Amino acid sequence: MTDGQVAMKILNLWIKQPDHRMVACSSVNLVSGYGIEGDQNARVGSPRQVLLIDQPSLQLFGLQPGDLSENILVDQCCADWTSGQILNLGSAFIRLTFLCEPCFRLESIHPGLARQIKGRRGFLGMVVKSGSVTVGDGVTPTGYTLPVIADNPKGRFQALVARIPPGKVMTTADLVLALGVSDAYYRVIPTFIKQSLARLPVHRIVAANGTLLLRHMPDQAERLMREGVDVVQGRVGDRDRWQPEHFYEGLPLSLLS
Repeated sequence: MTDGQVAMKILNLWIKQPDHRMVACSSVNLVSGYGIEGDQNARVGSPRQVLLIDQPSLQLFGLQPGDLSENILVDQCCADWTSGQILNLGSAFIRLTFLCEPCFRLESIHPGLARQIKGRRGFLGMVVKSGSVTVGDGVTPTGYTLPVIADNPKGRFQALVARIPPGKVMTTADLVLALGVSDAYYRVIPTFIKQSLARLPVHRIVAANGTLLLRHMPDQAERLMREGVDVVQGRVGDRDRWQPEHFYEGLPLSLLS
């Protein structure tokens, strides 16, 4: 923040209920690697744990606070935020992941909004340091950064699969979670696999129940067993599953003390 610049502040906080109802709060608790306590989107391994939106964007489209199901509303434009940037809010740190994509539900607010709001729908993030956040707290960019996460699902797929460790597998269910996409992407994953066969260790991807994807990779069992993965009757057990807490590594604890 440069001299004379007014600090960005939090105007509103919400927790999203399982029935999609938004509950306004004066303060919320953020848990590292998990999200906001009590929020529907709090999940280990998800890049969509928190949604932050700025008031100027709401005003631009004639929207009211809470209309976009945001968790955190700030008073100043966040157009300068970038993926991988770490923000300090209250006593918590949030890693910005990628821009929230417009969805069909926006059409129920007013027709054409999903197209018009592209790029101003808000920024998604993950909690990298636990802490409490209160309405009125400042929002300060820190000097810490983590790798950029692509805005497009295919780019996220390529980066994520490249990091699956040898001797581990990732289920398609965990892949959908880590990509931050809807269940509709189960139909797209086979296409991503076929397009990446020569470049990425896609043989480390298995079905949601652990069964191999032999239709797309006939030699998958042999390749996994060479890496030390136990394959029993065409299936991999939980022992060799890459765990969600490792999908997106956070900041070293020494930097957060």
